[in-house]
Amino acid sequence: MIWKRWNKQVSKRNYRLRYLKKADTVARRGKLVYVRQEYHERIRRIARIIGGDDVTLFSYIDNVLAEHFAANKEVISALYDEHNRPIF
Repeated sequence: MIWKRWNKQVSKRNYRLRYLKKADTVARRGKLVYVRQEYHERIRRIARIIGGDDVTLFSYIDNVLAEHFAANKEVISALYDEHNRPIF
């Protein structure tokens, strides 16, 4: 039981360190993108409540996408290569 509680605390800490940090880029340099209303509300609450004043929606989304691309790089590259044939 103690191990399970400790593991849950470590998971929470790792989540904060991985996703709830300031992004290296400022949002003004980014592009506009639309997100489902339900997701926008959920992301806003996560960033505001868990991240406090330090984390913006942009930072949270940027961190989640960076992790997704890193974790799925090989699969994304393989799928992209299947659909992207050389022009010559």
